[in-house]
Amino acid sequence: MAKDEEESIFLSRPLSFPGLSPFCLALSPEGRESLPFMSPSDKIIPFDQLRQWRETLRRENRRLVVTNGVFDLMHRGHAEYLAQAAALGDALLVLVNDDASVTALKGPTRPILPQADRAFLLASLQCVAAVSVFPGPQATEALRRCAPDVYVKGGDYTPETLNRDEFQALQACGSQIRILPLVPGCSTSSIVAKLRQGDPEEGAAPLDRRLQPIFQRRSIRTFLPRTVEQQDIGLLLEAAMAAPSARACYPAHFLVLTDPEERKAVARCLPNGAFLAQAPLGILVCGDLEKSCHKALSYLLQDCSAAVENLLLAASMLGLGACWLGVHPNEDRVTALRNHFRLPSPILPVAAVALGWPGETKPPRTNYQPEQVHVNLW
Repeated sequence: MAKDEEESIFLSRPLSFPGLSPFCLALSPEGRESLPFMSPSDKIIPFDQLRQWRETLRRENRRLVVTNGVFDLMHRGHAEYLAQAAALGDALLVLVNDDASVTALKGPTRPILPQADRAFLLASLQCVAAVSVFPGPQATEALRRCAPDVYVKGGDYTPETLNRDEFQALQACGSQIRILPLVPGCSTSSIVAKLRQGDPEEGAAPLDRRLQPIFQRRSIRTFLPRTVEQQDIGLLLEAAMAAPSARACYPAHFLVLTDPEERKAVARCLPNGAFLAQAPLGILVCGDLEKSCHKALSYLLQDCSAAVENLLLAASMLGLGACWLGVHPNEDRVTALRNHFRLPSPILPVAAVALGWPGETKPPRTNYQPEQVHVNLW
């Protein structure tokens, strides 16, 4: 390949498609001024024309790269990811979730931008050849219609964690799957969190931004039907185990409940925990009396409580919702969970935590009570 061809990231000649303006899929250094301008609106392909658009590319022997997502509030991470994806072929098609599916996946406050705006912003990027909005929570049918040569997802996925229906559709059309690294510190959720900081409950004093991860932690009891990825589960457990422990004994153990039947079983043992059955994830926090400082119950309870609080704060920082459910000291709950999981005699169930993507929103708060603060004397 000649040097000038290597420097050209996208196609340097327009792609014709009936009813639409030519697609300027590439701008080489030499041809930048000579290629005609293409309106972003002309790069938005109606869903029912995807198959025809794909056939045009195939006839011209163009290598198609496809990715899909919500793309709500564009940021640098999106731009870098899409530029890298485009470099893997001749044309980059971005499939965008419609508004209804975004609400189902991310909750009633999303999307922030409607689908028409999200599609237009994506189409405005030089590296994007075309955009199409697809219906439903899964891109399976859209992938069948466009049959990508290369399918790209971000580093928060692996081939094993891709939606199974979408994965099978990709296999059926012989797509190569590529996972690209995420840009650290870039996420729409973090932008939304920053925008909401300092937005306390009505009538409350402004909250110090430095403590926002604490103020934003609220008990969430309604969750979206969306899986918590293994990577996030690992981060939650790392955070929980970073909690302090008396004399560094670390007696806490964590029973991760990914099986919905197990979550239902735990929910039946907790009178106020019915919502755990609908949560996508549960964690039962237990303590080992043999490992506790001086083998004391009081130290075990303090250590496990610190681990639970770290877990809750980590969930909030990851954009997840969580709720702490008490087990100990209620003997009926302790006995029921010990029997269900056949826990060894020194293992004591202390608390359960329901986790998932929040289906409700609550404003930050401090709950500060000055009358309960005593300086130097009571």
